[in-house]
Parts: sequence; C-alpha cells; structure tokens
Amino acid sequence: MAAEQIFPAQETRAAVWSLMLSGVVWGLIWWPLKYFAGLSLTGHAIALTAYALVSLVAIPFIWREYAQWKTELGLLLLIGLFFGCANLAFTTALMTGSVVRAMLLFYLLPAWGAIGGALFLKERLRPRRLLAVFLSLAGVFTIMGGLAVFAQPLSLADGLALLAGLCYTAASITNRKARLIPLLSRTLVTFLGCSVLAVLMLMYTQPVLPPLSFTDWSLLALFAFLWLLGGSMLTTYGVTHVQASRAAVLQVVELLVAVLSAIVIGGERLAFNDYLGAALIVTATLIEATSQANA
Repeated sequence: MAAEQIFPAQETRAAVWSLMLSGVVWGLIWWPLKYFAGLSLTGHAIALTAYALVSLVAIPFIWREYAQWKTELGLLLLIGLFFGCANLAFTTALMTGSVVRAMLLFYLLPAWGAIGGALFLKERLRPRRLLAVFLSLAGVFTIMGGLAVFAQPLSLADGLALLAGLCYTAASITNRKARLIPLLSRTLVTFLGCSVLAVLMLMYTQPVLPPLSFTDWSLLALFAFLWLLGGSMLTTYGVTHVQASRAAVLQVVELLVAVLSAIVIGGERLAFNDYLGAALIVTATLIEATSQANA
C-alpha cells in the first residue's frame, strides 16, 4: 500500500513515473494473492512467510537509523503496529473476498483521514473536506446496498477491508506526528509490524501451511522482494520527489488499476450500485487529494 510524503523534495519526471508504476504494482497485488489463496494459503500465512522474509532484511536497516528515531520509538512502534494491522487485514480481505469491494471499502480513506485529522491533529474541516467525507460515505453506503446494509452483518472480507482503511489512516496520522524518524525506517517498519502481529496471532490461531513445491516457494520469495519490497521502494521514491497533493492524485491509479483489472482479468462483475459507489469514492478521493495543498 502507498506511503505518504514525509520530506518534500524537487519533483522529477522519474519520480512521477515511479509513483504511477507503484500504483500499478499495488493495484495488481490481488493477482498473486489470489494465486496463493488457490494454494490454500491464508493472509496469516502470507504474513508469516512473505512479509517475514522482508522483515529479516529490513531489521538491519531500521537498526542502523537507531540514533535518529530513538527519541520517537513509541511513534515508530505505533506506525509499525497500525501499518502492520492494515496490511494483514487488507491481504486477508483481498484473498477471501471481492477485489473490487475490498478496494472500494478500503478507499473510505478520505472520511477517516478528515475525521482523524480533526480529532488528533486539530485540522479544520473545510467545506471541500466535508464534501469528500460525505461523498466517500455515500459511496460505501451505495456499494453496501443502501438501507440493506442495516439488515445483515458485514461479511468478514468487507469488515477487514474497512478495518484496513482505519488502521492505514491511524498509521498516516502517526506518521504526520513523527518528526525525526527517517523515511526508510517508516517504510520498512511496515513489514516488521505485520510479521510481529502474525507471530502474536499464533497464540490464538495457527494457519495450516500446505505442502508447497519449490516453484511455489520461489514465487513466494519473488512476491516478497520484488512485489512487496519493490513496490514500497517505488512509492517511497515517488512521494519524496513529488508534491504531496500531486502525489495523492497519482496514487488513485492504484484504485483504478485494481478495479479494472479485477473486472477484466478476475472476471468480477459490478452491479449499477457498485459503479455508482465507485464513482462517488473516486470523486471523494480526488477532492481530498487536490485540497491538501490548501488545507
């Protein structure tokens, strides 16, 4: 998933393309996850394998920056916890439910971000942000079937997608409160947090790891280092060299790629209320993104 801009820098064409490519990478992440789900792997198992592999590589790099983040250790731990929870929940939602619904419910971010910013960062809710909140909530309400949402409980996948969005927003707010933590540590602690949570979950549930061939283990390793770590590096480079408001707009590519690819490649079908809800959420996201410069 995308990271937010921490340190502004001069914009480059390579950074713009890097950010757009990262949107494609994250937008298509459901594809390998569905393949692994077909092997009977769960989101918990992915966290214990793919995310854990990246964590082992990340630990030395995070520790190397100890002198810079030691006074904000609590914030770093919270960033890892919230981002880790977001990744674990979102991975499971994509593997077990509809890709389109998971992406759209996750992208309730404008509402969570505006509300969280007002509560914890004392940000003003200007009319544009209130409009974004209203449209995103209306979009989710429409996707969930309108008033029918009160007649039946959310599915596990839907609930996890919403939880992922909440945790991602909490991590972003914590990121904005931190001032001294280097960008590399902020990025890599995501994998460490996800792995630690997965290990702690072993006290309550133990995922069954099916027998995997050498090819499948190799694909899992490639997914960890090329897809997960590679996507994170592309996003990190992009957001540190592109203006924040512009970066937020470009990152909407992730949502569009996910929805279109799930329809074209994954064969998912959308009803009219899904299209209408998606349009409302994309509009809300664009309003929130383009209002950042004036917020």
